[in-house]
Amino acid sequence: MMFGAETFHVAMAEIVVGTMVLATVCAVGCASIRYIPVSEDRRESLMITMDKASIAGASMALFFMPIAILSGNLAADSVVGNALLYNKFVYSGLALGFWAAFVVGRIRMGPGIWEVRNLSLLQSVTAVMAFLMTTMASSIGGKLVRGESLFDVLPIWFPSDSAVVLPIWASAALLVIGLAASLVVFKLGPRAERISLD
Repeated sequence: MMFGAETFHVAMAEIVVGTMVLATVCAVGCASIRYIPVSEDRRESLMITMDKASIAGASMALFFMPIAILSGNLAADSVVGNALLYNKFVYSGLALGFWAAFVVGRIRMGPGIWEVRNLSLLQSVTAVMAFLMTTMASSIGGKLVRGESLFDVLPIWFPSDSAVVLPIWASAALLVIGLAASLVVFKLGPRAERISLD
């Protein structure tokens, strides 16, 4: 039996989803730990553990996600031109962006990000949105391969059966604008100060 692109893609996708579940659960845990009635020492210990697990899970997912996207492209040769496939890549790109924002925010601000209520909420919402985008991409993958998806149990289906495909010049223009915006934020914007835990 040969090892095919489909099998490799499933393995990579499972690694990505598993690490993202860990990162999301821990991010939400970090944001809500202040509302759990435990001792201060226990709370701090849990916060440090969940913070490390969330950044490790998100970083590992970021590493494996491009591999999962590329292997999915190889595995989907027979459905090229399918609107579901286009939308799968859109949701994968959104997930990649949200997870990159989560990791960059945590690294730039430090572990003290969870001590500032607004930043903590933003960080956990970013993780949840990233997970939802990943779940949507996975669901579309299920529709492509097996004809069923995780969202089939819901009374609605997210709009993914049709897609708007931009011409190459528009895609290139959006890429340049996105890169320029990132450069402006990181190089010309105010420097973020790390937030200490004390």
